[in-house]
Amino acid sequence: MEEAKNMALLFFMDHLMQKNGRRTIHDLSCQFGARGFSEEMRNAVGTTQEGLTEFLQGHPSLFTVEGDQVILNGHNDLNAKNNPLLQSGVRSRNYEKEAVDFFVTKLTKFGPELQIKSLLGHRSQAAPEVRLVSGRHLKEFCEFLQSQVDYFVVEGDRVRLKNMPEPDENAIEMDDEGRPLAGVKAKQAAVEYLKSVLEQNEDQPIPLDLFYQNFCQRFSHTIRQDVATNPKELLQFLKLNRGLFFIRSNKVSLVKNRPNEEGSENGSDEGDETNNNGMFPLDQSSLTRIHFVKALKPAQDLIARLWQDINNMEKKVVGLDLKTVTVGVDGEIFLSLGVIATTSQIGIFDLASSDVIILESGFKGILESEKVVKVIHDARRVASLLAHKYAVHMRNVFDTQVAHSLLQHDKFGKSLHDMRPISFINLQRVYYPQSIMLSDVTPRKMSQSPNWGVRPITEEFQLTIVEEAHCLLSALYQALSNLIPVHLRGLFEDKCIEVNHPEVLLASPNRPPPQPFISSPYRASTRRDARNGGPIMQSFSPAPYAAAPRPQMSDACTQTFSTGDIEVLNVFYE
Repeated sequence: MEEAKNMALLFFMDHLMQKNGRRTIHDLSCQFGARGFSEEMRNAVGTTQEGLTEFLQGHPSLFTVEGDQVILNGHNDLNAKNNPLLQSGVRSRNYEKEAVDFFVTKLTKFGPELQIKSLLGHRSQAAPEVRLVSGRHLKEFCEFLQSQVDYFVVEGDRVRLKNMPEPDENAIEMDDEGRPLAGVKAKQAAVEYLKSVLEQNEDQPIPLDLFYQNFCQRFSHTIRQDVATNPKELLQFLKLNRGLFFIRSNKVSLVKNRPNEEGSENGSDEGDETNNNGMFPLDQSSLTRIHFVKALKPAQDLIARLWQDINNMEKKVVGLDLKTVTVGVDGEIFLSLGVIATTSQIGIFDLASSDVIILESGFKGILESEKVVKVIHDARRVASLLAHKYAVHMRNVFDTQVAHSLLQHDKFGKSLHDMRPISFINLQRVYYPQSIMLSDVTPRKMSQSPNWGVRPITEEFQLTIVEEAHCLLSALYQALSNLIPVHLRGLFEDKCIEVNHPEVLLASPNRPPPQPFISSPYRASTRRDARNGGPIMQSFSPAPYAAAPRPQMSDACTQTFSTGDIEVLNVFYE
């Protein structure tokens, strides 16, 4: 028992030394489950916070207990002369400095800016002491990085080196008009510079790491944030310009006589069609064409204007996007925003403010119209919600998720059921990378998923909201439509119908049968009866139920389908 007490004392002294000599009783008690803290040591200190407090108070020469705080005596005065632990070499290593050096090295190699969770992934390669000092979880790791202000700068979910490489005197900071480079112009300047580097190298392939160093020497960090903040992001940027840059074995060269190679599931050499439908570009100047509504009357007026655009089209096609939010511990999904895009304007409908916008503004009419093609990405994620909550069934849908799966199926012969869904940003990379080059989207925005439940909605956020619907209509619809072979068009239409009719589901005790949307039975509709001018009080009221027959008692063991004691109300299949 005495040996266990001594081991426990050494353990807590070591822990306090690593934590600047001060921790709470609760924190020290959490170390009961740490590796190296044996059951005998736990029994020796009392196994509870109260027992631990008494144990530490029994050694006043080592510890001072003030309330719930435990202080290691003489921690600030510890050195190799007066501390036997350090004299023996046990504490000769500075684990915190080792941890800082480890992550600085990783950021220098893979950065100088990375997502924090990406840097945390390298932690498994560090020594056990470094892993312990830097924190076991993402939150603790963030706190460790934030505490090392001389080495790291933490911004949101990203971290960068404080002393990162900065450009030389030839840095490009301004555009031709004398304004700071940003957005699309920053991307264009980066492409021109990287192209010139390869031309000066006499078309010899350059390793990606060296290529990124050249990039850092020419552009400041502010501009790099719009293009690429690490070699991995630079690789993604170069792939957006696959007509110029050729990448093989992590080396970059200019495209000349590019060999004819087979594509892969993650990429395609097809679909580089330009935006040729006359739709307006998406930038700050297009804000006048974006209309945001959150009440019924403005929504009705906006739908009327959208219908005018649709009726003037030779081929009636709109871009559609429905943004959802997940609420509660059960992960219940709700519609937050609806976006409808025509070639001349885009409407944003705040569906979280009022459910009746879907049903009474005319929004439902566009969704269910057979004569209007709705271009949407991954309709399956919202079709079930529309059907069950609002009794809305989309018709005449062009689903780009289905189109991509069919093209991959035709190219690689893979079963449609084995296809992985593709995210919208990757769909852009494959079929229309110009849309990313011609937008102000940054690597940081591409790595983050916006919260569509945020209110109020700013003008900048409106551009983010409409980006998907705009791109679907302006480029991806035509590109994918041209790529679908004639022999697959019938199958494509069938699959689009299949994903948009989720009303037939597998029966489940956890899933109620689908119900049409019913608002509060105590709220009258604002519509008026044409005959008497009065409000239609029963517009959304539940239909009256017939009086149920009085239940009869029956022995449970004799209840069968044949006796009529058990009835099949409805069966749902998937």
